[in-house]
Amino acid sequence: MSPFTAKDAHNERAVRRVVLAISASAFIEWSGATAVLPLLPLYLRHRGDSATLVGITMAAFYAAALVVQYPLGRLSDRIGRRKIQVAGLATYAVASVLFAFVGTPLLALVFRSVQGCGAGIVDVANTATIAEVVPESHRGRGFGSFYGARNIAMAVGPLFGGFAGVEGMKWLFIIAAVGALAAIVPMVLYVPGGRPARLHHAAATNRLSLWRNRSFLGVFVAFLSVGFVFGVYEVCWSLLLKVKGASSWEIGISWTLFALPFAVMSLPAGWLVDHFDRRYLVAIAMTGSACFAATYPFLPNVAILIALGSVEASLVALGAPAESAQLAQSVPDSEFGRAQGAAASAQTAATAIAAGVAGTLFAIHPWLPFVGGAAAIFVGVALLWPLWRGVPGRGQRIEVVVPAAQEPLQSVYDPAG
Repeated sequence: MSPFTAKDAHNERAVRRVVLAISASAFIEWSGATAVLPLLPLYLRHRGDSATLVGITMAAFYAAALVVQYPLGRLSDRIGRRKIQVAGLATYAVASVLFAFVGTPLLALVFRSVQGCGAGIVDVANTATIAEVVPESHRGRGFGSFYGARNIAMAVGPLFGGFAGVEGMKWLFIIAAVGALAAIVPMVLYVPGGRPARLHHAAATNRLSLWRNRSFLGVFVAFLSVGFVFGVYEVCWSLLLKVKGASSWEIGISWTLFALPFAVMSLPAGWLVDHFDRRYLVAIAMTGSACFAATYPFLPNVAILIALGSVEASLVALGAPAESAQLAQSVPDSEFGRAQGAAASAQTAATAIAAGVAGTLFAIHPWLPFVGGAAAIFVGVALLWPLWRGVPGRGQRIEVVVPAAQEPLQSVYDPAG
């Protein structure tokens, strides 16, 4: 159980404030960030970039995030999450303003990379904070609140982005920058600013080997395999709809109609994660995502594509909170940032690779990237069975040897840090 709930009558309210602050911050940030997302490939194409260059630019976001997520996730275990969160949001804001006035493909590549650095480290610090402060029995709902806020933002942002059109992209980048700066406010007000109190020198010299932890390895594989489909959608979803004859507003609303059922299902999904075996929930979500991805390029029209996207969202909403909760119970509190950084890096690497090649594959034939992404997920599901066999899937913390100096303290953060 998290030390945030021990010997303090106000701890439950404190936990709720932290989760709500992180959720509110994520909503503000993602509302601006996703407004540019549906039309960004079309915007780059409109400026004359080739399909391959569009894929590389989109992939640069994830490649840059990959570089920073593990080391800064580990750093957040030492200096505290809030410093990382604020720095990431500020970095994203600056890069978004610069992107609004970009003039060449090379600069677009650079500024998209800087955006990736900022966004990547914020996500790692956010999920590590929730894992640290929320008790094991409620982590599914904590993650459900966080992912639900993000998905509501994904419903709002693309809707406005679709109506703004390619011609209004400059203002969308400015809005994204303002949103990132505004997202700093709840972090500063309610997220603890010190270093995690349970991290001591003993933890640094007795570091857990993540690669011998089968529970963590299963989460790592899940993050990795799902990342391939994320990369495909990032580059090819809007292009597929365009090929099928969709207008800009239809492309925008397709993202909204995917995010809305995802958001609605996030809190119920969090409850399911707290009450059922997370291993099976992850496998179900992954299998569903793979089946839908393999089907999309063969559907005859835009309306069916958008409708099935909404059905997919309702199913795969189980995946993110289940994976995050399983990850949180796999490692001791002092390792949350490092473990989250490693898993997020795997997903980011897969997304970057998929985004980098998806444009080229799409140019060969639209079905190639979608079927390839689905195949990667099916391989991941097959690997989960040997990795998670005999591993607790709910309500039982993975036993890890922790030095005596790391016994629970009264507060999860050390104000002196």
